[in-house]
Amino acid sequence: MTTLRAFTQIRFNTVNFFQRRTQQELWKTIRSVSKSGEKKGRRSTRQPERPLHRFYRIGAGPLRVQFPGLNAPLEVKEEQPMKIIEQTPEEMKDGQLAIRKQLEERGKTKKRNKEKLHPLERGFSGNQVVGQKLGPPPNVEGANLENFQSYCLEIKRTSNMTGVFGRVHTMSALVITGNGQGLAGYAVGKAPLHRTSVAIIKAMGMASRRLFFVELLENRTIYQDFYAECRNTRVFAQRRPPGFGIVCHPRLIRICEVIGIKDIYVKVEGSTTNYLALTHAFITGLLNQETHQQLADRKGLHVVEMDPNRHFLPQKVASPMQSAVKAEDELTEMDRLNLDDFYGEGRYPLKKQKPPPFYANLPEHLEAEWRKHPFRNQKDVMVRLLADGMVPRWTRTARREVAEEKSRLMEQGVIPIPTGIGLSRIIPKKEGN
Repeated sequence: MTTLRAFTQIRFNTVNFFQRRTQQELWKTIRSVSKSGEKKGRRSTRQPERPLHRFYRIGAGPLRVQFPGLNAPLEVKEEQPMKIIEQTPEEMKDGQLAIRKQLEERGKTKKRNKEKLHPLERGFSGNQVVGQKLGPPPNVEGANLENFQSYCLEIKRTSNMTGVFGRVHTMSALVITGNGQGLAGYAVGKAPLHRTSVAIIKAMGMASRRLFFVELLENRTIYQDFYAECRNTRVFAQRRPPGFGIVCHPRLIRICEVIGIKDIYVKVEGSTTNYLALTHAFITGLLNQETHQQLADRKGLHVVEMDPNRHFLPQKVASPMQSAVKAEDELTEMDRLNLDDFYGEGRYPLKKQKPPPFYANLPEHLEAEWRKHPFRNQKDVMVRLLADGMVPRWTRTARREVAEEKSRLMEQGVIPIPTGIGLSRIIPKKEGN
């Protein structure tokens, strides 16, 4: 029997397993972990609950099936006419691209406005906390620390395997603080997972209670070059003249700023990402320094400095105060040891030779070098002639006048004719010929 009465497909059976359980019960079947699994750290391997209702609309389809209690009322009025409504092509296309639209809209959501920082105030990587100025730490036992400045050198997640809770993750923060005048301190603070700010605050408080003092030469640089190491990190620090600046690892730049070092060069070899070992090695080398007076008292000799700014003229900077100066026959092998070898422990930074440029063996380059070969000593000759006062100025006119005067004196026999390349021997002409 056929009928022209329109109908709407309605589903009443609830035999399906997924329709008899709630959302929480269904997710529990996927995310549940046993007690032994929690001890082994399997809780973090389970996928999180996802809002599936945002990506799928119940009843969306070509026939628009109605589910009582979900997308339709539980009771259907008999007076309401029942008919099938087909989807339009636009609705079918929108339904197929619904998930793509959801993902595109997620990227277009407005983010909260972050505070813009000056380029010099930013951290090591963009707007991250690592490397930014954190301000002074809290006062300790009545001590005023307002003139201190703090930096966070590292933030990382650490884990510890326990027998009851399994793998426990914590946040670790390395912070250094100082007043820029030789007084500084550093510490590592820990906090529960995703509590980065708590770890930083703890580290700042611990660093303010573990302060140390570093002696500085002229309040700007170190007293002598030194070598220090920690684990697989090796540090070579070298003293530099005024105005040189701080040339070293980015973490060491922050350490130098809080201590007050303004001119230094530090080369790091080995592991450059173990920031705790890097910090410990550099600060250990700073604390093991000797001042000029300490060096003079330990060796019993005068400490003499030869500065290139004074043309390497010696200048006495310290003398022994606790004992008399040793004589020449009283010196031992350790007293005669070079200070660079003593403080550097016989180690020197690796100097890699630069590779030759790509055009080194090209014919055009070799020909150009060969053309410059006759003039290879011209600069040294210029310096020597100007230093000896033989040429007043390095100009063509002055050089020509000097050459003509020298030639005239040679012709008169006042000065001998030089022998050298191309004129190794002079044979006088015989009178009879």
